[in-house]
Amino acid sequence: MGYPTNPSGAAFGGITEAVSAVSQQEGNEVTLGVLKRQVPWDTYQKADLISDRELQLIKRYDKQTRETQQRLLLEEEGVLYVNAFFSLLRSIASEEVVQYVLALLEDMIKEGGSTIVGLLKRATTGQGSGDTCAILLRMLQRPDWFTQEKAAFVLSSLLSPAGDTATTTTTTSSSSSAGQAGQSTSEPLGSSHSVETFVEWLCNELRRPSNGRSEETTITCLSLLLRNQNTREVFLKHNGISALSVHLVSSHKTQTLYEVCLCAWLLSFCKPAVQEILQLNIPKKLVDVVKQANKEKVLRVAIMCLENILKDVKENYSVERYSKLVSKLIENGLRKYVATQKMNSYKDEELIESMDWLEEKLEAEVVLKISQFDEYADEVLSGTLDWTLLHKQEKFWKMNAANFVAKDCTILKALARLLETSTDERTLEVACHDIGQFISHYPHGRGFMNALKVKPLVMKLMVHPDPEVQKQALMCTQKLMLSKDSLDLLSLA
Repeated sequence: MGYPTNPSGAAFGGITEAVSAVSQQEGNEVTLGVLKRQVPWDTYQKADLISDRELQLIKRYDKQTRETQQRLLLEEEGVLYVNAFFSLLRSIASEEVVQYVLALLEDMIKEGGSTIVGLLKRATTGQGSGDTCAILLRMLQRPDWFTQEKAAFVLSSLLSPAGDTATTTTTTSSSSSAGQAGQSTSEPLGSSHSVETFVEWLCNELRRPSNGRSEETTITCLSLLLRNQNTREVFLKHNGISALSVHLVSSHKTQTLYEVCLCAWLLSFCKPAVQEILQLNIPKKLVDVVKQANKEKVLRVAIMCLENILKDVKENYSVERYSKLVSKLIENGLRKYVATQKMNSYKDEELIESMDWLEEKLEAEVVLKISQFDEYADEVLSGTLDWTLLHKQEKFWKMNAANFVAKDCTILKALARLLETSTDERTLEVACHDIGQFISHYPHGRGFMNALKVKPLVMKLMVHPDPEVQKQALMCTQKLMLSKDSLDLLSLA
């Protein structure tokens, strides 16, 4: 499936999966056109821009089949080929040559994945090669988007943990182990200034895209970079989460949506980031993704991101804050959407485990809430109602209908008073709904409401300007006027 269990590197299924969005862009044809160029390498050697040895290596690699190119790179001298191409970027300013070399480097990475990224990193950590990141950063300022796009991808690959010795030897089988790996604080390749500058550039592209392909490229790069904990903190420093959240839209095409959710999942391993994720209401957007997801990898990363967020809130926040978040997720429909998704024949064990875990936590919150009538009573007596968890839980009404007539019908009288005095549309529609639910679940409930002279108040709301108030008033009126048997027949019609 290409989905990571280890957010710091190797178990990501390599680089290839993460970059498939770039390979599918409309600019792919342009890339193929660039790779067909015939570059006069001998001319650059005669001008002393490349050495004889570099010329030999470049000509031996250039225009070969991909199989031959990969074989050359994996030989003992493979790093020399990469060094030769990086040398070209340092010494030649020609736009055509720069574009060609960057396209070659991107092609190397997409074909060879983490192994080739590791090779590139060895080439950029040797003597005299410390300026590679600086050169790629300068290319982000060039006027043509092709150069910016390819430089950004190569740079994000170099700065990501992919290909590192530590990450290529670390694989995990559980999201718990993944979480520990995600807290790695190893420094990415390149100076902290390079990381800061690049992350700032990416955040600016998220906010103000400079090209039609900018969104996909930027998000792909971030899905590589954010595997490193230090880079996540830099991203947070540049207000990257707010910039990214705008792009978390369930209607996005599959790969882009997957990578945005992947970025959110990676950020969920950073405690300061979770706080901002909550403030920006990103969990609600993830619920929308769960609802709409028709690809397993998208559903998995969204579900596991929600799981991470809930675990972090339970561990680091108050019980009330955790309960409020779970309740809000249920109100947004997550419980229903998870149940619907579980009906599909998914094979991925980690996805199934995460859905089971979420379903268990959501159900536990429902069981807890429906037994807490005092919380509902406090809401009614406050004079302001909203579609909080309890109102639409059938079990709540079955369990608590009798509590409405306790203490001289205090809560029923408060609901009736809201119909007459409140000017808030949401309060009016919820009050109509709740009165209807009481009638449905309490024997002789209609008689209690008639004694409180609720019917004329509800019927008056049937012509309210707000359509939702009208709808709830109509449904409540039906319950006030029709017997339970008649209502059952009406619901079957």
